[in-house]
Amino acid sequence: MSSPANSSGMLSGPPVSRWLGFFPEFKTDSLGYLLRCREYGDVAKLPMGTLAAWLLREHDPAMYLLNNPADVRHVLVVNQDNYTKAPIPPVEARVFGRGVLHTEGALHHRQRRIFLPYFHGDHVSSYAGLITDMTVEVTDSWQDGTTIDIGHAMTQITLSVIWRLLFGQDIGTDARTVTEAITTGQHLIKLQYDSVFARLMPLWIPTRLHREFSGGHRRLESIIRRLIRARRSAPTQSQDVLSLLLAATDPEGKPLSEDEIRDELVTFLLAGHETTANALTWVWCLLAQSPAVRARLGQELHAVLNGRLPTNADVPHLRYTKMIWEETLRLYPPAWLLHTRVSRADDTLPSGAHLPSGARVFISPWSLHRNPQWFPDADRFDPERFSPEAVVHRPAFSYLPFGGGGRRCLGESFAELEGILIMATVASKIHLELADEQPVLPDPLMTLRPRHPMQMTVSRIDAHHPSSA
Repeated sequence: MSSPANSSGMLSGPPVSRWLGFFPEFKTDSLGYLLRCREYGDVAKLPMGTLAAWLLREHDPAMYLLNNPADVRHVLVVNQDNYTKAPIPPVEARVFGRGVLHTEGALHHRQRRIFLPYFHGDHVSSYAGLITDMTVEVTDSWQDGTTIDIGHAMTQITLSVIWRLLFGQDIGTDARTVTEAITTGQHLIKLQYDSVFARLMPLWIPTRLHREFSGGHRRLESIIRRLIRARRSAPTQSQDVLSLLLAATDPEGKPLSEDEIRDELVTFLLAGHETTANALTWVWCLLAQSPAVRARLGQELHAVLNGRLPTNADVPHLRYTKMIWEETLRLYPPAWLLHTRVSRADDTLPSGAHLPSGARVFISPWSLHRNPQWFPDADRFDPERFSPEAVVHRPAFSYLPFGGGGRRCLGESFAELEGILIMATVASKIHLELADEQPVLPDPLMTLRPRHPMQMTVSRIDAHHPSSA
């Protein structure tokens, strides 16, 4: 896939505005723009424009989009020490603080060591019962023939699960406050990524979005801090993440501060439920449009479960269910764009492209996953792409829904378990059909969610085919 332009170091990219660079077109159609950039070779140079050069006090500032899996592996793994995370927009920094998602160096490694066991192995397996219980609690209220907002329903389930894991209790009436705060924050963070002006505009300027974000963030902050203080004043034997954080210490042996605990809790709350809810929403959309895939899924569920709820022991046998999950993450990766990396020093990539010191590097799972070189007929939904035979023929880092290298998502194992169990629990008892013919379009906010609520009609299998249930 290497191009002569890249090999010679003369990188090119699509035409951009002299003053505003690539931002206007990227803001208008982020997903389409990323796909079009593949036409410019392994590395597309995206100038940021004269105004950005003036504001940043840099000559010719640009983003560099990587389209070659070998280059991606080089940046994320082989030479990862040469690349640091770029400064994030003020709103994102305010939301996540110094949680594990955004820290660097020794602090990031220490945070990962603390949390890694909690999201892998036996610890993850122990969550299976909670996941199926929460799924049944939500889906038992779905009446045959009714129409539901499937995105909202999936968020109900995943938010209930992560809240219980974090705090050891039901979320109750706080659910609406949390989801509204997250949605508003996503819109403002995306705006700050798309516009240098929006990033530089202080939050005290009372735009509508600023007011909505500040109010929602303040309410979410109040809930989290109230729970931290309550647990500190009345410790329990709970094995939730809050207890883990309260027992953790820094390198000097001191307990974590309230701000440090708050940052980690908010990071896990936002990263640990909304991404999975979005992925599951796309699962039901794709299955509704693919009767053959839905029929094969039903056959597997009947053979493995025969009408009972899935358990952790069933997951290794739900092979086709997992393939559907992986193919959905290929087509609609919740993390559609990884955080920008900045090079510490000049670097030459495996494709031959030369990146100068200070280069801002873009890596987009959305674009990589839809590259026909690795995924022929890339827009087609085909779970067979993730059969063992198909996977071995693709290069590493052509598929990275959870990132890669030292910053690979901590919650990958948990997300996979949750996704497969929720799919199996719902699909074994319920058919979901799209309620209307409105186009289903992705909205690239901080995560990739449907642009409009996805309305689906419930058809209970047990109501129409009692014997199969």
